[in-house]
Amino acid sequence: MKFFAQWIVFVSVFLWTQQVFSQASNTIQISDAYARATSPGQVVGAGYLTISNLANTNDRLLSASFTRVGQVQIHEMKMEGDRMMMRELNGLEIPAKGSAQLKPGGNHLMFMQLKEPFKEGDVLQVQLQFEKAGKVDIKLPVKAMGHSGMGHSKKH
Repeated sequence: MKFFAQWIVFVSVFLWTQQVFSQASNTIQISDAYARATSPGQVVGAGYLTISNLANTNDRLLSASFTRVGQVQIHEMKMEGDRMMMRELNGLEIPAKGSAQLKPGGNHLMFMQLKEPFKEGDVLQVQLQFEKAGKVDIKLPVKAMGHSGMGHSKKH
């Protein structure tokens, strides 16, 4: 009986650490996931994460959803001449045995029409839809607003 109790504790701790340190499907692994806190009245927010594809074939992030916003878009930011431009992407390719990083100043999840501010300490329950891996539920802990050099205006 003592062995069984120890085994249950071991399995529980193992499963907990797996959820804390990475969120995964069979072929998609999510790490370094977080969202930025927003100010009252701010109507957009951003989410960042690293998506690793463990499969032997490419996959594609098709969309994301979150109940506390009007919509979630996949965006890219890049320099065009001397201007930083942002635009919505029609999906994001995740290479076989590779990864894609969504980070400040680059590709990111854009939360539109926030129903309430994202507060430091909150955890956003977001669902990602992949072409091959299907739906993957992830958690984005909300971190304090930082100084990344590039911000999103309320008018985005």
